[in-house]
Amino acid sequence: METRHITIQSALEKLSSFLESFLPILNTHMVHFYTEEIWGKLKSELQTELMAMNDTEITELPNDYLNISVSKPSHISPSLLQLMEDIFKHNLESLNVLDDLPSVWKQLDIKPLSSPIHFDKFMTVKKCHEVGALCDTVASFANYTASKLIVDLGCGKGALASMLSLNHGLYVSGIDAAGFNAHVEAGRQSMLQKTFKSHVKKARLTDEEEVDLSVRFRRSTLYLSNNFDIRPLIEECSEHFQQSFRHVGLIGLHTCGNLASTSVQLFVNSPESRFLCNVGCCYHLLDEIFDKNSNGQEPGFPLSSYLKSKSFALGRNARMVSSQPLERYATNKQVQPEVLFYRSLLQVILEEKFPSTPPVEFQVGRLRKPVGSFREYLQWATKKLKLNLVLTDDEIEAYLTRFGDDKRRNLYAFFQLRLLLASLVEHIILLDRLAFLTEQEVVSHSFLVRIFSPVTSPRCYALIAFKHVSENALKLCNEPEIEEIKLLG
Repeated sequence: METRHITIQSALEKLSSFLESFLPILNTHMVHFYTEEIWGKLKSELQTELMAMNDTEITELPNDYLNISVSKPSHISPSLLQLMEDIFKHNLESLNVLDDLPSVWKQLDIKPLSSPIHFDKFMTVKKCHEVGALCDTVASFANYTASKLIVDLGCGKGALASMLSLNHGLYVSGIDAAGFNAHVEAGRQSMLQKTFKSHVKKARLTDEEEVDLSVRFRRSTLYLSNNFDIRPLIEECSEHFQQSFRHVGLIGLHTCGNLASTSVQLFVNSPESRFLCNVGCCYHLLDEIFDKNSNGQEPGFPLSSYLKSKSFALGRNARMVSSQPLERYATNKQVQPEVLFYRSLLQVILEEKFPSTPPVEFQVGRLRKPVGSFREYLQWATKKLKLNLVLTDDEIEAYLTRFGDDKRRNLYAFFQLRLLLASLVEHIILLDRLAFLTEQEVVSHSFLVRIFSPVTSPRCYALIAFKHVSENALKLCNEPEIEEIKLLG
């Protein structure tokens, strides 16, 4: 474990040192691209090289970056190519901190399980992909640690919890801060059982292969903290399910903001937790210890001793950018929508026409349906802002001429370049959590695994950890599976 900790901390040192110099670029906001002259934040040679590329080449930047280790495109000039290579050297793969599930199975001698039934009647394609992958992974960990009770943090509607129960016979306590309608929840579980039963029949499972079709899922509305006492929850589940539980597995599928960090700390602080499997998301909702603009009572970043000693902070805009789906942009060769340019140009007009109004007051929000021209966008935005602003066709044309093709291409090129750096912000958040786990004596093994397809599900990394299990702890457990428990380290 000590060697592992040194490897993770070394990677964290390299990544944080590299990323710090780019935080001014990452903490920009595209809304202020023109008003704050953000293009000028780039080095002059990068500006020149980016503008020498045609629109197709700029669109291909994410794909070129992801393949930079095997192919160096001739159309990319030296300074830009060097930057792309430097960014690539600091991603999770290059820092050698990623594991894959087969290596985890082999290292811990875990038998991977698979669900007998998969169906998507209640889920989108994305959700079906996520639940399918995580369900079997969690079930394998639960079997390995003899954890019959799973606590699903941020459970939402309980799709993952239901699949764990139906496919693997696990008991699941779902926790979510959002309230729920008990009647609707009961109806949903009933429909799940009926659908699952029909799939069992279609799969022609014989009578010898008995399948328990009950959904052992209990949902609670709670607000969690990192020192939350999990024991009363276990006692309530024991009474509710009429089963005796002594320990649990903690899981979370796309736990938002601070909840992911809270989950990691709760795992460490709870003697009853045997394993952790957490996929975080919504980094913009994460509160930072050293960001003066964060005001959360339990900041979720950083957790590691190293980043705390550096008083390291990312900033909200950087965390916002980190959620942009690099692999999806690369695969789909996605071109930035015109609305990105429209919003930046609108900011210029608003600050010039209403100079006494603070720029932060101009909160337009998302456009719900496409518009055909900048004039249409201007009309929609000013109506939403409740501003009395009327521009003639000549005035609008003058703005469009002033911010013509070159300035528009500046904006799109900057966005694409920043996209390459954005993934490193997510990586340092994940690496910080992994480093924190390696610092804990109670943790025997910890891993960072890409568990989903990054194109289908951009927040694709799972943080996995196991506790040391002492002989005394094993003697306290009366579950039948106890004889099969392996010591985790």
